[in-house]
Amino acid sequence: MGESSANRRIIVSERPRFSVPNTKVFGLDTAPKPKPGDGEILIRTTWLGIEPYLYGRLKATSSQTTPVSLGDVMVGPTVGRVEISNRPDYAKGDMVQGFWGWQDYHVSDGSQVSKIDPDIPRPSYVLGALGMSGFGAYVAVNEYLKVKRGETLIFGAALGGLGQIVGQLGKMRGARTIGGVSGPQKVRYGEDVLGFDVCLDRKTKDFKARCEQEFSRNGVDCYLMSATGGVLQLAMPHFNLHARIAACGVMSFYSGVELPPGPDQTMVVFNEINLKRISVHGLVTLDWAGTPLHSQFKKEMKGWIQGGQIKVVEHIVDGLENAPDTLQGVFEGRNFGKAVVRLAD
Repeated sequence: MGESSANRRIIVSERPRFSVPNTKVFGLDTAPKPKPGDGEILIRTTWLGIEPYLYGRLKATSSQTTPVSLGDVMVGPTVGRVEISNRPDYAKGDMVQGFWGWQDYHVSDGSQVSKIDPDIPRPSYVLGALGMSGFGAYVAVNEYLKVKRGETLIFGAALGGLGQIVGQLGKMRGARTIGGVSGPQKVRYGEDVLGFDVCLDRKTKDFKARCEQEFSRNGVDCYLMSATGGVLQLAMPHFNLHARIAACGVMSFYSGVELPPGPDQTMVVFNEINLKRISVHGLVTLDWAGTPLHSQFKKEMKGWIQGGQIKVVEHIVDGLENAPDTLQGVFEGRNFGKAVVRLAD
């Protein structure tokens, strides 16, 4: 994980054939270490952020982004350290963040990177709690769901990059928080360490019955949509008057090219939306990037992390070569916390 004269790279070698982007999609190759020119900086990549939305970069066509061409380097949110600087605004040793390739080294002209606050506990936090995951949670809870004390907030992937922050912000606002997880270890961590009121293990045989039991207790006021629609169907009959939904993504549908088979539930869903006067907001966090709310979030989240009100859970995997399997693991629910890959210290 130290300095090298070569540049290892993860390339996209084929398009996904299955609903989960497995490791066969990628290849590992080596190129010469790049050299920065005038006005450029050489960055040693130290962290990769592994995100579900990166599936769109792998498909042949995507309505949301530009896919990576076959044979090119896979891209994603990244953190690195400036190794050589030919710019006055960056010095050797500066920690920076951006969106570049899954590779050991990257050359930038400085326009697509930004310096990382040296006071945050770990640079990788800008890929999760202090990055788009945390900001998406902040916008969802405060601007779209407008969670109030005493309300019930439902959210999935409770130990993922988004869900762990949604649940903790919901608790700070006085809500009853119910999160979905996979496995008893995650149940205990979510309830005992993060303080969520209930964590429902989707791997248990009585998962649907437990959902019905918890959702019917006080009804559902706020629902964060990020993974699948199955839990939404269970929750919908228990929505209270003026309930709110924040749709941050449908992870299970990222690989889909058509609607899933089966009877169309659209009219049932929208009938409930009408009867219950439910508000539904589509959330794309990038729409809020660079706004005053973004600056407010960075300041508040940094303070909450430093003060211990927000606990950051990271699933750290070492080694560039393990990035493809880590992405597959996110889709399979293997990550325990925000998934990040460490390339160097």
